[in-house]
Order: sequence, then C-alpha cells, then structure tokens
Amino acid sequence: MKPKDWLVKIVPAAALLWLLFRYPREITDGVRRGLTLCGTAVIPPLFPFLVLCTFFVRSGLCAAAGEKLSRPMRGLLRLPGAAAGAVLMGLCGGYPVGARMTAQLLEEGSITRSQAQRMCLFCVSAGPAFVTGTVGASMLGSRAAGWLLFGALTAANLTVGVLLRFTDAAPLRESRTIPRRTLARSLCEAVADAGKSMLSVCAWVLLFSGICTVLEKLPPSAATPLVCVLEVTNGCKTGAQNGLSLPVLAAILGFGGLSVHCQILPDVTACGTNLSRFWAFRAVCGALAAVYCAGLMRLFPQAQTVALFRSDLPVRAVSASVPTSAALLVTAAVFILNTAREPQAFRAR
Repeated sequence: MKPKDWLVKIVPAAALLWLLFRYPREITDGVRRGLTLCGTAVIPPLFPFLVLCTFFVRSGLCAAAGEKLSRPMRGLLRLPGAAAGAVLMGLCGGYPVGARMTAQLLEEGSITRSQAQRMCLFCVSAGPAFVTGTVGASMLGSRAAGWLLFGALTAANLTVGVLLRFTDAAPLRESRTIPRRTLARSLCEAVADAGKSMLSVCAWVLLFSGICTVLEKLPPSAATPLVCVLEVTNGCKTGAQNGLSLPVLAAILGFGGLSVHCQILPDVTACGTNLSRFWAFRAVCGALAAVYCAGLMRLFPQAQTVALFRSDLPVRAVSASVPTSAALLVTAAVFILNTAREPQAFRAR
C-alpha cells in the first residue's frame, strides 16, 4: 500500500482516537444529543419515506408512473420518465432519499449509469418538514422563513438539474421492462433496505454530533463555520443562534454538510459519481440557494420577521405525528415478523 493511502487512513483514525481520550465527556454528551435527534427528527420522518421509495421501485409502480411523466422529464431534465419518482422524492423526501432511490433505479435497470451520476448531483435536498418545521418554526421562529428557504433550495437543485442535461450527449433510450415482484415481497424488501439505510444514517449522525459538541469549545467565530460544514442540523442551529442571514442558512442547507454526504456515500459511489464532482456541485447548489433566497426575500419581505434568530427557542420534533408514528410501528412490525419467519428473504439477490 502506498504511503499516501496509509496517511489517508491513519490520520482520521488517530484524530478520532485523540478526541475520544481528550474529550470523553463532550463526546458522550454529543452522542446522547445525536440519539435524541435520531429519535425525534431523523427516524420518524425518514424511515417511512425510505420504505415508501424502495417499495415504489421494487413493486414496479415507479416504472408505471414514469410512463405518464416521460414527456416533461425528457424535456426539462433529459431523463426517462422512470426517474421522475427519484427526482420528486429527492426534492421533498429528505437528503438520503433521492440518492437511495437513484441507486435502486440504476440497479433495476430503469436508468443508465450516466443518468444516475447526473441525478446524484441534484436529487439531494432537505425535506419540507425539516426546513419549514425544524429550521423555520423551531430555530428561526418563522415558518414563512422556512418555506422561503425550501423554495430557494428547490429552485437551486432544479437549476442544476436543467444545466446538467446539456452535459449528457448519450441518446435517451426507453427503459427495459422491469419484472414486478409481488406486493408482499416488495414490502419486505423495502423495510429491510430502509432499515439498513437508517442504521447507516443514524451512525453518521451520532459520530458528527459528538464531533460538533467538541467544536463548541472553540470561539464562535471559529466553531460556527466548522459546524456548518460538518453537520447541517447543528450548523443551522448554531447559525440561527449567531444571527446568520437567511441566504447564508440557505447555503448551509444547499451544501448539506459532510454528515449527510457520508450518509449517502454508498449510493453515490454505487452510481459511479466522482466524489470531487459531487462536492463541487454541492457547493454550487449552496451558492445558488443563497442567490435564490436573496431574490425571494425581495419578493416576500413579510417572510422576514423581527422574531428571527432567537437562541432560546427549543428545537421541537416536527414529525412525531400520529400517522407517521403508526406507519413506523407497522413497518417495524412487518420487518420483525418477516425476519423471524423467513430469515433467507433478506439475503443479497
């Protein structure tokens, strides 16, 4: 192995080991915060979405719906109709959903590798519940400001998608016929895939939550930009407490943070997307979101309230609703029962 490869592996491991021994209490508190975040604001809204998206692909519903959306997808994004579900879910389902669904469509053969690589660059966005509820209502004290941020994010990602259509000269082909699975098998596979994805997502949330807690020891001028780059939730909270403007918060949400990037890394690499290009377009999405946000602030000045940027506002769980909780319990029950009865069902196909 080359010395450079050893260096890349040893330095992060040594840094984490040093943090664990130097700041054990802070790391513990950060992981505890991360567990609370996962239980209140990550798992409840995201797990049912991941189950739904995987079921949508596995059951053949995505391909069927794509036939109706073929023309607008081809005209706007130069993508087949089967990609419409991933694009829509990527814009409104939460950061990992679009990338996960894109990788599944590539695995099923509904899209080509070059199309999947393009989609990974713009089908990664925060969901409306997080932006309007957690960031807008809880952190900023204004749900209208949250909707303004969500509009800027959506416009930025769609702009990148439209621009990327000109970089793919390969002719569009019709998707091959996908064999449809039974509803029972599709549901079991959806719950299993979503469970694996949620485990990875929560693990990265816990790790970066612990690191961000240690960074709170730094002066605000140094800690704020580092936290914003590392973890989007803590970054938005720290930014709101320190009075950052809405366009800056839009840039933070557009970039997504390294924690989110690590969560979707398996799907991005499965699609063959170059990581340097991925990070560059995340920065582009952040910059465009800031520009669009500044423009929307001129069109909707009422979204800016005098109550913004209060540090005493608690971050509430915005997705702990009865329907979401019921969906979570049902899907978890199906997963447990199916694992107990058919342990072979979840092995790699």
